[in-house]
Amino acid sequence: MSKRREKTSLEDIIRQRGAPARPSVDAFVAEVRSCMVAPMPKPTPKKPDGLLGGILVMWEWSLPYSEADEFHEFIRKNENYITDSIKNMAKGAYYRGTYLHYGPGEPRYRTIWAYESPEVMAKVWTKALRDKNSNFYKAVRQLRTFWLMDPNRDEARWVPSIHAFDADEDNGDAFARLTLDAANPKKADNDRQQRPGRRGR
Repeated sequence: MSKRREKTSLEDIIRQRGAPARPSVDAFVAEVRSCMVAPMPKPTPKKPDGLLGGILVMWEWSLPYSEADEFHEFIRKNENYITDSIKNMAKGAYYRGTYLHYGPGEPRYRTIWAYESPEVMAKVWTKALRDKNSNFYKAVRQLRTFWLMDPNRDEARWVPSIHAFDADEDNGDAFARLTLDAANPKKADNDRQQRPGRRGR
C-alpha cells in the first residue's frame, strides 16, 4: 500500500468515527454499600449449665430479604408456643430456639431441637402427625416451610462428644468405633488385650 493510499484510508476512518471528544472532568457520585450487620442483641438471661441434649437436630437455611419480615413476625408469635408445646408432647424433648447468624449477607438461620434419646424424638413426631389439626403441628409445619424455601438448606444431627467413641459403652456409634480401630489397628489390638475378662475371637 502506498503512503498516499494509507493516508487517505486513515482520514476516511477518522471522518467515519467523528472527532474525538475533548477531555473533561465530571463530578463522580459514589454509591456506598454496607453489608447487613444486625445491631448488638439484647442480653439473654443465663440458662442452667449442662448439655443441650443427647441428640441435637439442627436446621440451617437462608431467606431473601423479601421473606425476612414475614418469618420474624411468625417466630415472634410462635416461638414460645413451640417451646412449651413440645415439652408436653414427650419428656426429654426440647425446642432450643431459632437463631439468626450475626454477620453480613442474607439472613441465615439455625433452628435447634434437642432430645434425650432417639425414642423420644420418634415419640414426639409420631404423636404430632396423629393430629394434623393441632396448633403445634401447624406451627412446626410453617417453620419447616420457611426452611424449604432455601434450595441450599441443610439438616444435621449432633451428639455430645463426651459420650462418643467410648470403648466400654455402646452409644449408637459402634461403626464409628470400628472405623477408628481400622485407622489405628495397633492401638485397637493393645486396647483389646488390656481389657480384663475379654478374649480375642
